[in-house]
Amino acid sequence: MLPVASAANWTLVPERCNDVDIQQRDQVIEIQTTGSDPFIVGQLNDLGAEDSVLQFDYFCVSGIEQVELFLGRPRYGDTPLSLPAIPVAETWQTYSAPVQFDPLRQGDPADKILRIDLGRKPGVRIQLRNVHIRAKTPQEKQREAKQQQLRQQKIVKAERIQNYLSQSFPTRIDSVVVDQDNVTISSSSLPDTLTASELRLIECPPWQSIGHSIDPTRVDVAIRLHGRHVTVVMPRFDGQRDRLQSGWRLARSVSGSLSYLTARTFATEIDVIGDNHSPQRPLPANQKGLGGIDLHGPIDELRELGVTAITVNIAITTFVKDSPGQGRIKIPTSGEPVYFDTLTLSHYDRVMNWARENNVVVSAIILIPTPRAGEDASPLVHPEHDGGIYTMPDLTTPRGTDIYSFVISEIARRYSNTEAAPGGITNWIAHNEIDFHTVWTNMGLQPRAIVTESYYRSMRIIHNAARQHNPHARVFASLTHHFNVPEDNQWRQLSGREVIESLQRYSTMEGDFAWGVAYHPYPQNLFASLPWNDTRISDDFDTPLITIQNLQVFGRFMQQESMRDSAGRIRPVLFSEQGFHTDSYDADAQDRQAASLLYAMKKVRAMPMVESFHYHRWIDHPREGGLMLGLRTLPSKAEPHGKRKRAWHVYQAIGTEREEQVSKGLPTP
Repeated sequence: MLPVASAANWTLVPERCNDVDIQQRDQVIEIQTTGSDPFIVGQLNDLGAEDSVLQFDYFCVSGIEQVELFLGRPRYGDTPLSLPAIPVAETWQTYSAPVQFDPLRQGDPADKILRIDLGRKPGVRIQLRNVHIRAKTPQEKQREAKQQQLRQQKIVKAERIQNYLSQSFPTRIDSVVVDQDNVTISSSSLPDTLTASELRLIECPPWQSIGHSIDPTRVDVAIRLHGRHVTVVMPRFDGQRDRLQSGWRLARSVSGSLSYLTARTFATEIDVIGDNHSPQRPLPANQKGLGGIDLHGPIDELRELGVTAITVNIAITTFVKDSPGQGRIKIPTSGEPVYFDTLTLSHYDRVMNWARENNVVVSAIILIPTPRAGEDASPLVHPEHDGGIYTMPDLTTPRGTDIYSFVISEIARRYSNTEAAPGGITNWIAHNEIDFHTVWTNMGLQPRAIVTESYYRSMRIIHNAARQHNPHARVFASLTHHFNVPEDNQWRQLSGREVIESLQRYSTMEGDFAWGVAYHPYPQNLFASLPWNDTRISDDFDTPLITIQNLQVFGRFMQQESMRDSAGRIRPVLFSEQGFHTDSYDADAQDRQAASLLYAMKKVRAMPMVESFHYHRWIDHPREGGLMLGLRTLPSKAEPHGKRKRAWHVYQAIGTEREEQVSKGLPTP
């Protein structure tokens, strides 16, 4: 056993650590993670004050996301304290994070054990020294007081959003029609007592949350009443500013006091620019899809597999440049000049055109990567992001929103037609797994209502920008398998059900739009060998998780009358990311994976609202936390795209006359 390494009031206990190789030299602890659940455990001399700080010096050239803390021996269901990511450090740096022990006293605090979880990835190297718990400094306490003030402001903003969503208004805006030149707003049920001099039109810019307390933006436009009916026509463009993305409200002004007559309402009808689009929305020929496709793999084998739908990741920050150049378009916005790079966008032509030529439906996943340490942040990045893999777009400023809208519009313009080169995007998936926003769509710690309202506005912007070029475009909300997540006031995770229900509520109040759900029904444990042994599920809408095993719950949920669109149709569903792990490449492991895939597709086959099941992934990846979900093995020099697993052949046969023959001998529930 290694000797313990001590620093101040924390002492490493190597035999309690997990998925790590540890070497000790003097007072330096050298760690290499070896699995998907690496953590180190140390003994505390005392628990410290309530206002404590975890601090250590470290050297880590890769950085570590998803750092968490447990006090005592964790029990099943204990909630860890999530800590800030450990940034990249190519020399010794100091890491410090506030620690509130009270929320952590669910384990066995008398044992005075402090466990630090170091992400989810094997192969990460980090050196630590001087690990200890200390009291906060006066400066830290002052900074925390400011943070608490900001937190309270966010709570108030979230309450305003929730109050708005619970209201009913005297009337509604029937339609907002946006054509090439004008915006036309109509309402046909105004109060009998309303006079034209009292009526006001209020613009709600897309960068303005419904929870803002700022003065409303009144539009000076002539308003004429015809009984209880009003139609207001105004120019679409206010200088360079496009009103396509704005929302609108009608209000009554009496003696300088303003009262709203309607909810905020966005465009309900958008004229299409030109005719470079297909005559109808393309639908995949079957439900077999693959995720994250580019041209680095043997893409023509997708025809062999019978795949008719793919997802394509589009990191939109790569298109935004701060200097002019060949193929760059100046983006109309305030502040320093910024440009859209059409040449970088054109790199997607090959995969889009391949999809067009092979009648494969494309779903684009719109992503905004978190800037690396020391890297200037893109104007697309949310200003309050504090880590994560991707961020929410900046929808807090006119400049950020202008740039985001323009970028989406240019992508939609280029890929508007699925029947003509260079191909088209049919479905737009808004970011990634918004319910785990701190990791996958980060906008800093925010109350749930603020996250869902921001996400809704982002979806609206994508929808409106795409629909002006393609009348069949749809936007999808991306969600994990966590369906019901209790509120813990930590602001780190949402409930998938909550996101869907909030989108439905906004659609009902503010005008429906073409949206659906891109759900990720992974097994309860992503490393599970089979998907039919989950225990944290139930057959009702209160289930903590919706996985492949209880997929019928999701079907029933989406078929409710209360969840349908304004025409009574079931909203479309993509299962846009899910896969099954092979813990080795031996025959039994491959059989389990193939059986899992067959089981899943039989479940999906009974759900016609599911347009595509995008299997994740095509080829095993060495940097996916140890998961081996691919239809092919890890690449090697001899096999640059890996070898086909049994699941590859089973997936190929699903839905054909060969399905039963190829699936013989596979495990069953």
